[in-house]
Amino acid sequence: MNAACKSAGLAAIWPAAVWMAALAIGAVRLAPAQDALRPIREAQGPQSLSQNASAYFEMPVAKLKGAVPELRGLRFDAGQERLLPVLAGVAKTIEAVLPRLPDLASREDVYHFSAPDSAFSGLASAEPWSRQFRYLILTHHNSDGSTTINELRTDSKGRTVDRSGDFTTPSGYGFANEWLFFRAANQREFRFRYLGEQDKEGRMTFVVVFAQDPAKVTNPAHFQSQGKTAPFFYQGVLWIDQSSFDIVMLRTDLLAPLPDLSLRQMTTEVTFHSVPIRGFGEVFWLPSQVYLSNDQGAGPVEETHRYSDYHLFHAEVRIVDSP
Repeated sequence: MNAACKSAGLAAIWPAAVWMAALAIGAVRLAPAQDALRPIREAQGPQSLSQNASAYFEMPVAKLKGAVPELRGLRFDAGQERLLPVLAGVAKTIEAVLPRLPDLASREDVYHFSAPDSAFSGLASAEPWSRQFRYLILTHHNSDGSTTINELRTDSKGRTVDRSGDFTTPSGYGFANEWLFFRAANQREFRFRYLGEQDKEGRMTFVVVFAQDPAKVTNPAHFQSQGKTAPFFYQGVLWIDQSSFDIVMLRTDLLAPLPDLSLRQMTTEVTFHSVPIRGFGEVFWLPSQVYLSNDQGAGPVEETHRYSDYHLFHAEVRIVDSP
């Protein structure tokens, strides 16, 4: 990933404040396409990642299907001949979308559950809750050819939602940007393995497992809890539409637990749907649902985000800063 792609930094915070997906802190500045489409040199077949035998990248397929239930129905293909063309197709699709992406708004319904003894302490925070927000994807196309993407939430009164607000503040941020992991310029920080084909969400997909290479990630995400902070790395699975090379579903998990912070598991599952934008004449693949799960050994924390009614966001609508 080049320096321009990292201007926002990478972080994930839960539960001391919030859990933020990588590439989601403030603005994400994306380099011009001509800089991002350099050859992918690191996208090769399975290699040893580390001494972590549980890494998805290294798992036998039978064990991987047990760890990732969404892979049930996979038609496994041990060959890696399709890997490079699939990754190149994904990168090409992303580069084609970025110059056309407008400012968008949608309705976001959030459903949250914390176990009574989870890190969200107190009786009130143990109660399930749901809230509705306005979810904004704000895109600025810069004169140098780069693109800046911001994610924002507002409440019913148009006030921005503070990420470190009360216990009914959503714990997850960054869904608008997770697909940017797989730009050509970013792919060199990952290792990939082609798994085969699968019918997912009614579409035939190519399935690829991935893992960040810690030696090549210069600006990793961080997890903060109880005054402690530690870097972490992602692994996961991509389901890629065979006709358009759009991402149909993306699952991310920890590459390895964080014992110092008692973080055993952290999962994000993002489902994308093809969405026509009213009054714009364009169709984009956008998040339709996101499931978050986290476990620090004291009970699960789960959150589901559902998105609907995507439409153009007009700048004349006033956004009020939180008090």
